[in-house]
Amino acid sequence: MNMVNRLPLLPEINLPLESPRSCPLTAGVVGSLVSKTQAPPDLILMQTLSAFSLLLQGVINVERPGVGVGPVSLFELTIADSGERKSTVSRLLGKPFVEFQSSQNDEYAEKLAYHEAEAEVFDDRVKTLKKKIKSQLKKGASADELMLELASLKQAAPQKPKRIQLIYEDATTEAIAHELSTGWGNAALVSDEGATILSGRIVQDLPRLNKLWSAESFTVNRKSSDNFTVHDARLTISVMAQPRAVERFMKKRGDESLGIGFLARFLVCNPMSTQGSRFLRGSFEGDEDGYQNYLRKADEILCKLKGRAQNSEADKTLMRFAEEAKNYWIGLYNRIEAHLQINGRFEYARDHGSKLAENIARIAALLSCIEYGEGERISIDVLMDAERIAFYFSDVFLRCFESLPEYVKDTNALREYFQSVREDGRRYIKKNKIRQSGPPRMRDKSALNYALDSLEQYREVSVAIINSGMVVIDLYPNYPPDPEQWRIFCCENGMAQSYQFRS
Repeated sequence: MNMVNRLPLLPEINLPLESPRSCPLTAGVVGSLVSKTQAPPDLILMQTLSAFSLLLQGVINVERPGVGVGPVSLFELTIADSGERKSTVSRLLGKPFVEFQSSQNDEYAEKLAYHEAEAEVFDDRVKTLKKKIKSQLKKGASADELMLELASLKQAAPQKPKRIQLIYEDATTEAIAHELSTGWGNAALVSDEGATILSGRIVQDLPRLNKLWSAESFTVNRKSSDNFTVHDARLTISVMAQPRAVERFMKKRGDESLGIGFLARFLVCNPMSTQGSRFLRGSFEGDEDGYQNYLRKADEILCKLKGRAQNSEADKTLMRFAEEAKNYWIGLYNRIEAHLQINGRFEYARDHGSKLAENIARIAALLSCIEYGEGERISIDVLMDAERIAFYFSDVFLRCFESLPEYVKDTNALREYFQSVREDGRRYIKKNKIRQSGPPRMRDKSALNYALDSLEQYREVSVAIINSGMVVIDLYPNYPPDPEQWRIFCCENGMAQSYQFRS
């Protein structure tokens, strides 16, 4: 019996993407941008989630039942060719952040000018006190009071204002870590031309990026300047790259990124192209509503984020599951965990599978907060929307990055070939035909024999030898014999229909 049948059920693999049923704002912005840009819906949804992550990672945490409290930040990779309107979607969803950053830059320039003036006055006061202390010491008099005054003055030294930088595109991990340590502790690494990131300096330090995904503290030791510690920081990563850029990255750092679980943390999108079907049409009333609602919500949250950042005592709101959703998430966590074992869905992608339940919790918290506010518990409906979204992108991850052993790839290739034969309306096929016209990897006799044995063991096919010595595969082993299909097979192969199977 196939062991997969004994494992708990998960959503079917490669299901189509559905619009989130319980999330009208999210569905609205995705629908609006699909209409506006005609870009692939899954690409737009991925970038919408990335925007939600940047908006909310500094505002909320999520409680994962039985695991603990954690961040809601998402790491996302979209693999799409040039012309899929990645930049257009990124620009539209990034509009609130660009405007917010511009206003913050203006405020920072004013605060910095004031700080520099304060610093000059402070330096003058320090110099004056130092001169007085020096004069007292020359006279042989006590300078204790002046020393206390100097110490008190230095404790009140003017502090440089925090610089707000929300989005980075090309920087080292150390530079981002320093900004997270000295700034708001909340940023995103975003690129709609992902080659700048995948071939840039930041991927030279993948372990630190792993720590930032988990909001773990770490210290950066530097030779030329002071060490610093990053504590409870939040980082969103959103990379949109062409397939060639991803291929180059995998050749250089694929083993490392998979080995340490870096890629396992990512939601991955590889949309079908919409090029060739993006025809011009007249505008329809209401097309902009979803996008405008998003802009208003984003501006509202950014104002809230700014207020929290200025109040060092403000804690992040903890998003909790409603009781029904809590029990559902625990069951889902356990089902995913079971599929890490042999013959499970994530047997060859265990790092990815082990992060999936957490990514579902993060997506659910983001959707719930965006749709219903910080004070509401995460409902079962929102959680199930998050589950469908996460499994959709998980299937893409498996297609793109699952590290299958060669014998499994052989078996899968043969399984797909047999399915194409079934779809052509055929039931019987001779073994030599597979080596002649089947998948290239099946031309190796030992690989074909192993793959065929595996599929026969799973009862997906049966293998028989007819009395002429020919090896024939029956693609429907659980069905009664089909005389008409057998007649066609015999005719095609110049055989008498009297030939019989023998095991």
